[in-house]
Amino acid sequence: MIDRIFPSVQPRDPDDIARECERRAAERDRSERIIRGLPSDRGDLREYLSSCKELLAGERERRQGVEARLTTILGFVSVASTIVFGSMLVRPQSARSGLQGWALALVLVLLFYLTLQVYCAIRAAVCGLGRRGYGAFTSADVLPTENEAPEVHLRRQITNCLKILDDDRVRNNEKVTQMAVAHEAMKNFLGGLLVLAIVGTWRSLAASPHDDLVERLRQDHALQEVLRGPQGFQGVPGPQGPPGVGAPARSRRR
Repeated sequence: MIDRIFPSVQPRDPDDIARECERRAAERDRSERIIRGLPSDRGDLREYLSSCKELLAGERERRQGVEARLTTILGFVSVASTIVFGSMLVRPQSARSGLQGWALALVLVLLFYLTLQVYCAIRAAVCGLGRRGYGAFTSADVLPTENEAPEVHLRRQITNCLKILDDDRVRNNEKVTQMAVAHEAMKNFLGGLLVLAIVGTWRSLAASPHDDLVERLRQDHALQEVLRGPQGFQGVPGPQGPPGVGAPARSRRR
């Protein structure tokens, strides 16, 4: 339910974190035992090292794909935030056009909800694109040490490659989690935008047509006085006519 209002990365259970750490440690111990038991043939060891590097390259491509999606979310959110903030700036005009009462309150709540989702998406995308310490091969990993046998050097390279692969997976999984949060926020944004469109359309269809200029003239007494213009001086009344003369004339004008 909280993801429908404020999507964010939920704190993990400490027991789950401990089990994951134990699993990773057991996997590393198992890999080291397998590497020590590999045959000493250099050709086979080079093939194993090449396979490990392919797995590492695939994980690097996965990271690039996740970062590309997060960058796309940032670009889309900039457009969405412009729409939200523009709607908030024209709120006074909506109030003058007859959008009052519960309808105006609902629109304001929807605008706040959309702004909140935009914030959650931006926050998740920025966190996902944040700097992380990825492992890499160094000169000490590539070059053999003094008096190091070639097969020992190859085994050491395989071990370091698998360690870097494991660390990259953990970092990439963190990025994927942030990407999922950003996608959830954008889904909420689209749902809220649909509700706002429905409310606006219903309000436009239900509102009675009226002329804003005529309504303003009726309510603005000062403007009525300006349009009426200055009043002239009252003239001197003329002589009163004979009784009964003026009435037929008015009846003829009717």
